[in-house]
Amino acid sequence: MDHLTWAVSWENDLPPEGHDALAGLLARAYPRHVELFRDGCTWSGARPELRVVGSAGDRPVAHLGLVRRFLRVQQTGASLLVGDVGLVAVDPDLQGRGVGRALLDHTLRTMTELALPFGFLTCRPEVVPFYRSGGWQRLDGQITRMIDNDHRPEVYDGPAMALPVRAPMTDWPHGLTVDRNGLEV
Repeated sequence: MDHLTWAVSWENDLPPEGHDALAGLLARAYPRHVELFRDGCTWSGARPELRVVGSAGDRPVAHLGLVRRFLRVQQTGASLLVGDVGLVAVDPDLQGRGVGRALLDHTLRTMTELALPFGFLTCRPEVVPFYRSGGWQRLDGQITRMIDNDHRPEVYDGPAMALPVRAPMTDWPHGLTVDRNGLEV
Protein backbone atom coordinates (compact mmCIF):
# COMPACT_ATOMS: atom_id res chain seq x y z
CA MET A 1 0.00 0.00 0.00
CA ASP A 2 1.55 3.23 -1.19
CA HIS A 3 0.16 5.50 1.51
CA LEU A 4 1.98 3.70 4.33
CA THR A 5 5.27 4.78 5.84
CA TRP A 6 7.63 2.16 7.23
CA ALA A 7 10.07 2.44 10.11
CA VAL A 8 12.33 0.21 12.14
CA SER A 9 12.26 1.23 15.78
CA TRP A 10 14.72 0.03 18.38
CA GLU A 11 12.97 -0.76 21.63
CA ASN A 12 14.81 1.90 23.65
CA ASP A 13 13.83 4.57 21.10
CA LEU A 14 10.08 3.90 21.24
CA PRO A 15 8.36 6.57 23.41
CA PRO A 16 5.44 5.74 25.74
CA GLU A 17 2.91 7.15 23.26
CA GLY A 18 4.38 4.85 20.60
CA HIS A 19 3.78 1.87 22.88
CA ASP A 20 0.20 3.05 23.50
CA ALA A 21 -0.53 3.21 19.77
CA LEU A 22 1.08 -0.19 19.12
CA ALA A 23 -0.82 -1.73 22.05
CA GLY A 24 -4.05 -0.58 20.41
CA LEU A 25 -3.06 -2.21 17.12
CA LEU A 26 -2.03 -5.46 18.82
CA ALA A 27 -5.29 -5.57 20.81
CA ARG A 28 -7.28 -5.17 17.57
CA ALA A 29 -5.19 -7.81 15.79
CA TYR A 30 -5.31 -10.29 18.68
CA PRO A 31 -8.83 -9.83 20.13
CA ARG A 32 -8.66 -13.09 22.13
CA HIS A 33 -5.62 -11.73 23.96
CA VAL A 34 -6.61 -8.09 24.41
CA GLU A 35 -5.78 -8.27 28.13
CA LEU A 36 -2.08 -8.71 27.30
CA PHE A 37 -1.90 -5.29 25.66
CA ARG A 38 -3.33 -3.09 28.40
CA ASP A 39 -1.62 -0.01 29.76
CA GLY A 40 0.68 0.37 26.76
CA CYS A 41 2.15 -3.14 26.99
CA THR A 42 3.35 -4.14 23.52
CA TRP A 43 4.76 -7.60 24.17
CA SER A 44 3.38 -10.89 25.44
CA GLY A 45 6.50 -13.02 25.79
CA ALA A 46 10.04 -11.88 25.06
CA ARG A 47 10.24 -8.14 24.57
CA PRO A 48 11.32 -7.34 21.01
CA GLU A 49 14.73 -5.86 20.34
CA LEU A 50 13.33 -3.93 17.43
CA ARG A 51 10.05 -3.49 15.62
CA VAL A 52 9.12 -3.09 11.99
CA VAL A 53 6.09 -0.77 11.86
CA GLY A 54 3.92 0.40 9.00
CA SER A 55 1.84 3.51 9.66
CA ALA A 56 -1.01 5.34 7.97
CA GLY A 57 -0.41 8.91 9.08
CA ASP A 58 0.39 8.69 12.78
CA ARG A 59 -1.55 5.43 13.29
CA PRO A 60 0.37 2.12 13.24
CA VAL A 61 -1.39 -0.43 11.04
CA ALA A 62 1.28 -3.16 10.76
CA HIS A 63 3.77 -4.47 13.31
CA LEU A 64 6.37 -7.18 13.68
CA GLY A 65 8.69 -7.72 16.66
CA LEU A 66 12.17 -9.16 16.23
CA VAL A 67 14.94 -10.22 18.56
CA ARG A 68 18.31 -11.65 17.59
CA ARG A 69 19.04 -14.85 19.44
CA PHE A 70 20.88 -18.09 19.20
CA LEU A 71 18.85 -21.27 18.93
CA ARG A 72 20.58 -24.35 20.29
CA VAL A 73 20.27 -27.54 18.29
CA GLN A 74 19.50 -30.04 21.01
CA GLN A 75 20.96 -33.11 19.26
CA THR A 76 24.32 -31.52 18.42
CA GLY A 77 24.69 -28.58 20.82
CA ALA A 78 25.39 -26.29 17.85
CA SER A 79 24.20 -22.68 18.02
CA LEU A 80 22.25 -21.04 15.21
CA LEU A 81 21.82 -17.25 15.00
CA VAL A 82 18.32 -16.18 13.93
CA GLY A 83 16.04 -13.19 13.83
CA ASP A 84 13.27 -14.55 16.07
CA VAL A 85 9.98 -13.04 14.90
CA GLY A 86 6.66 -12.57 16.66
CA LEU A 87 3.76 -10.23 17.32
CA VAL A 88 3.04 -10.04 13.62
CA ALA A 89 -0.06 -7.89 13.21
CA VAL A 90 -1.97 -6.04 10.52
CA ASP A 91 -4.94 -3.87 11.38
CA PRO A 92 -8.00 -6.07 10.73
CA ASP A 93 -9.51 -3.34 8.50
CA LEU A 94 -6.50 -3.58 6.17
CA GLN A 95 -6.01 -7.33 5.99
CA GLY A 96 -6.09 -8.80 2.50
CA ARG A 97 -4.73 -5.61 0.89
CA GLY A 98 -1.02 -6.43 0.71
CA VAL A 99 -0.02 -4.76 3.98
CA GLY A 100 1.13 -8.03 5.54
CA ARG A 101 3.21 -8.88 2.50
CA ALA A 102 4.82 -5.41 2.62
CA LEU A 103 5.54 -6.01 6.32
CA LEU A 104 7.34 -9.27 5.49
CA ASP A 105 9.32 -7.54 2.72
CA HIS A 106 10.47 -4.77 5.09
CA THR A 107 11.35 -7.39 7.69
CA LEU A 108 13.53 -9.27 5.20
CA ARG A 109 15.38 -6.03 4.41
CA THR A 110 15.87 -5.39 8.12
CA MET A 111 17.21 -8.89 8.76
CA THR A 112 19.53 -8.56 5.76
CA GLU A 113 20.91 -5.28 7.16
CA LEU A 114 21.45 -7.05 10.50
CA ALA A 115 23.42 -9.77 8.65
CA LEU A 116 21.23 -12.54 10.03
CA PRO A 117 21.51 -15.94 8.38
CA PHE A 118 17.85 -16.85 9.04
CA GLY A 119 14.54 -15.59 10.28
CA PHE A 120 12.65 -17.96 12.60
CA LEU A 121 9.12 -18.11 13.93
CA THR A 122 6.49 -20.42 15.31
CA CYS A 123 2.87 -19.90 14.33
CA ARG A 124 -0.63 -21.33 14.08
CA PRO A 125 -1.30 -23.69 11.15
CA GLU A 126 -3.82 -21.32 9.52
CA VAL A 127 -1.21 -18.58 8.97
CA VAL A 128 1.43 -20.81 7.34
CA PRO A 129 0.28 -19.83 3.80
CA PHE A 130 0.71 -16.14 4.64
CA TYR A 131 4.33 -16.66 5.70
CA ARG A 132 5.00 -18.92 2.71
CA SER A 133 3.89 -16.07 0.44
CA GLY A 134 6.77 -14.04 1.91
CA GLY A 135 9.42 -16.70 1.29
CA TRP A 136 9.29 -18.45 4.67
CA GLN A 137 9.65 -22.23 4.62
CA ARG A 138 7.86 -24.63 6.94
CA LEU A 139 10.23 -26.80 8.94
CA ASP A 140 8.48 -30.14 8.84
CA GLY A 141 9.37 -32.29 11.83
CA GLN A 142 10.81 -29.32 13.73
CA ILE A 143 10.32 -29.40 17.51
CA THR A 144 10.87 -26.13 19.38
CA ARG A 145 11.62 -26.05 23.09
CA MET A 146 10.90 -22.73 24.80
CA ILE A 147 9.39 -21.08 27.84
CA ASP A 148 5.65 -20.36 27.68
CA ASN A 149 4.07 -17.10 28.84
CA ASP A 150 3.49 -18.64 32.28
CA HIS A 151 7.27 -19.20 32.49
CA ARG A 152 7.04 -22.98 32.20
CA PRO A 153 9.05 -25.12 29.79
CA GLU A 154 7.07 -25.94 26.66
CA VAL A 155 7.68 -28.31 23.78
CA TYR A 156 6.00 -26.90 20.67
CA ASP A 157 5.43 -29.25 17.76
CA GLY A 158 3.21 -26.89 15.77
CA PRO A 159 4.41 -25.05 12.70
CA ALA A 160 7.91 -23.61 12.82
CA MET A 161 9.19 -21.63 9.86
CA ALA A 162 12.52 -20.28 8.69
CA LEU A 163 13.41 -17.58 6.20
CA PRO A 164 16.75 -17.87 4.43
CA VAL A 165 18.27 -14.40 4.70
CA ARG A 166 22.04 -14.70 4.25
CA ALA A 167 22.36 -18.49 4.44
CA PRO A 168 20.83 -21.21 2.27
CA MET A 169 18.13 -23.46 3.69
CA THR A 170 20.53 -26.39 3.32
CA ASP A 171 22.36 -24.92 6.36
CA TRP A 172 19.25 -25.26 8.55
CA PRO A 173 19.29 -28.30 10.94
CA HIS A 174 16.20 -29.95 9.40
CA GLY A 175 14.17 -32.38 11.50
CA LEU A 176 15.98 -31.64 14.75
CA THR A 177 14.86 -30.07 18.01
CA VAL A 178 15.86 -26.46 18.56
CA ASP A 179 15.89 -24.78 21.94
CA ARG A 180 14.68 -21.19 21.87
CA ASN A 181 16.03 -20.86 25.42
CA GLY A 182 13.43 -18.32 26.46
CA LEU A 183 10.05 -16.87 25.63
CA GLU A 184 8.82 -16.47 22.09
CA VAL A 185 8.48 -12.91 20.85
